Amino acid sequence: MFIQCSDCDYKYLVNSADLKPDGRMVQCANCNHRWFQEPLKGEEILASSVPKTSQKEEHDNANNKQSEEEESTPKEIKNLPSTVVKEKKVSLVNTFLVVFLIVFLFFLFWVFKSYGTNIFVLVKFYINEFFFNLRLIIDDLAKIVFQILN
Repeated sequence: MFIQCSDCDYKYLVNSADLKPDGRMVQCANCNHRWFQEPLKGEEILASSVPKTSQKEEHDNANNKQSEEEESTPKEIKNLPSTVVKEKKVSLVNTFLVVFLIVFLFFLFWVFKSYGTNIFVLVKFYINEFFFNLRLIIDDLAKIVFQILN
């Protein structure tokens, strides 16, 4: 699922299973803003990508849980595996150049057609000649292959 920082609008691709069933605190890697992110309703929950602890570690954690409650030191939270999604901004210069090129091509087409330049007749002749010669070459190759196989 995609989550987005409300401060700097960075987008992250995270596994919805890593947000636990009730959500968790997340922190933006760009601006260090922290917020509570809940999983989206109706989203398919995948297997967690955070490595699971072994049963021995869970048992040790359960035994140490009471001693941790007595100590009020904050526990280090593992980072979510995520991918930063950077959106490319549309370049106005490139957009202008493409529109200008299209308009210029239409203008050239109109000028050549309007002022009697027979460039289109000439281009059409060479294209037809190319396909005619290509057809002859393919026919000759087919005859050679037929003679080799028989």
